Amino acid sequence: MGAHTGAQASLVGAHAGAAAFVARSVARYGGRERWQRLRITLAPTRLTGLLPRLKGVGRTFDLPATADIEPARARAVFHDYPEPGSRGLFDAGRVALGDDPLAEHRSSFGGARKWRRWSPLDALYFFGYALTHYHAVPFILADAELRAWDPARRVLTVAFPPSVHTHCAVQSFHFDDSGLILRHDYVAEIVGGWARGAHFWREYRESEGFPVATHRRVLARVGATPLPLVALDARLELAGLRFE
Repeated sequence: MGAHTGAQASLVGAHAGAAAFVARSVARYGGRERWQRLRITLAPTRLTGLLPRLKGVGRTFDLPATADIEPARARAVFHDYPEPGSRGLFDAGRVALGDDPLAEHRSSFGGARKWRRWSPLDALYFFGYALTHYHAVPFILADAELRAWDPARRVLTVAFPPSVHTHCAVQSFHFDDSGLILRHDYVAEIVGGWARGAHFWREYRESEGFPVATHRRVLARVGATPLPLVALDARLELAGLRFE
């Protein structure tokens, strides 16, 4: 069976081949029922690359000590952020620092404002949606719109609805045979239409049957070809994982 591209919009779950592979991937990540109760604590230990440098890491914003992630709720709490004793909250697209009320933030990146250095609130929005979304796949893929499925290469391209806070609507996922995600292609729209990345998921650690990538390396990309330019390189310690 060759690559499939639907002429009409349909969900991944409605395409037998793509749905079966996504089900395999969900099982590889421990199953949907457990994921709905999943809580992950990550401790970022290093953040380098062109994008963090341009956006002000270590100058206009710092890394949190830890981040508690509830991917099924699209919720993340950044601890000791933006300073020791404070916290930042990302909740399904809205963000807040300390005791401030949650507020929508994505629209603030419109037009030329994409070029600004990031404030702690900007970085909270970007890394909040990124971390919650990375740990929501493959579980939400069956409900996305199918754009293409290549079973020989195990590459799935989908379009997410506007309600999903993520880098962009159309994204591609590359899997190994067991269903583990190896690479993830997207455009970081709040950075700019030029910010096309090939994101490699590396150094998985497994806890309670759930694999977590602890090294995330994003290379600049032209078409489907990664370039030898590191846009972002993140090292994350898996500090805790539980089901509630």
